[in-house]
Amino acid sequence: MFPHLTVPIRERSLYYHLFRHTRLVGREQHVFALVPLARALAVSESTVREDIRQLHTRGCIQIEERTKSGHLVRVLLPSEIDGVLPSASVAEPIDISSVDFFSERRFVRALMEREGGACFYCLRAVRADTCALDHVVPQVTRLDNSYRNVVVTCHDCNSNKQGQDSREFLRGLYRGGLLSPQDLAQRLHALEQLEAGALVPDISRWPSA
Repeated sequence: MFPHLTVPIRERSLYYHLFRHTRLVGREQHVFALVPLARALAVSESTVREDIRQLHTRGCIQIEERTKSGHLVRVLLPSEIDGVLPSASVAEPIDISSVDFFSERRFVRALMEREGGACFYCLRAVRADTCALDHVVPQVTRLDNSYRNVVVTCHDCNSNKQGQDSREFLRGLYRGGLLSPQDLAQRLHALEQLEAGALVPDISRWPSA
């Protein structure tokens, strides 16, 4: 606190004395007579008067009232003094549309959670440590590693789809008996939601590796 405010040693001693007789005994303020203060700190009355004014100016204390009995002083805690504690830094919001969801599998668990632990195409259960990541729109068509284009898949679907159109690939899975009519309708709807940006993974729950 004091090095940050560059408070002289003599004023620090005064603050500690005031603090000890207020905050440490459960009260915020107290009347301090200048003569006893000067004796306790082994300084002159004029010196302690100047120092108490300086602490007030620095915002370490507040002189609430001056009376014949002394100064009514309210002693501030470090958290109440401007500039002592660092201001809480506000984290910059992440532009999720610019996050790379493919390279280095940094957010694979967030994608797994979005996909419900299943292959985006055939709905087979997959694991985060062994699943594949696929580009809905193939990389040869458009380089897009955003959450709108990267999905979790099983290795069979990842290998078989290659550069195919995703809708045609889903219809092929249906014709091959791997998807029911209901599954196909659901997957085509999920694909529409993905392309519209409606399936946003929650990366806050899964810090990147």
